[in-house]
Amino acid sequence: MRKLALMATVAALAATVAVAQYKVPTSGTGKISMPPSSNSGPLQITTSGQEAQQVSEAPRISRAEAQKLVKSGKAVFIDVRSKETYDKGHLPGAISIPGSQLLYRLQDLPPGKKLITYCACVEEHTAAVAVLNLGAHKLKNAAALLGGWNDWRAAGLPIEVTGAPH
Repeated sequence: MRKLALMATVAALAATVAVAQYKVPTSGTGKISMPPSSNSGPLQITTSGQEAQQVSEAPRISRAEAQKLVKSGKAVFIDVRSKETYDKGHLPGAISIPGSQLLYRLQDLPPGKKLITYCACVEEHTAAVAVLNLGAHKLKNAAALLGGWNDWRAAGLPIEVTGAPH
C-alpha cells in the first residue's frame, strides 16, 4: 500500500513540474491560445525504441547548402532550442520555435520555404525529431542542419543575440 501511495505522489509531482514548465503561447491579440486536448492533439514523434533509427535517417542539410538557400530566400532557419537559449545567441534571421511547441505553432512557419531546423545536440538529435514531426504533418520540406548550433559557432560564423545593442 505504501508503494502505491509513493508512486501516486511521485506521479502527481512529475505532472505538476511538467505543467509548470509549459509556457502557454499567446496570439498577437494577447489572448492565450491553448493547445488542443491530449486526445485530439497533434502527433508528436518521440525517440524511444525504434524511433531512434528514424531520427538517424531524418533528412539533413549541409551548412553551405543551408546558407545558400537562406541567402536566396528559399529557406528559413528554425531554432528548436529553448527561447532562453535562443535569446543568448542564434543563427541570423532564425525563428525561435522550441521543439516542444513546434506542432502547436505550425501556423508560424513561412509557407513555401524549406525549413532548416537546428539545435545544439549531438548529431542534430532534437532538430531531426523536429523534422520527423513536421513530416508527420505533411511538411516534407524540412531538414536538420548538420552540426547545428555548435558547428556554426565553432566555424566562427555570425550570430545574433536578442536584445543586443547594435
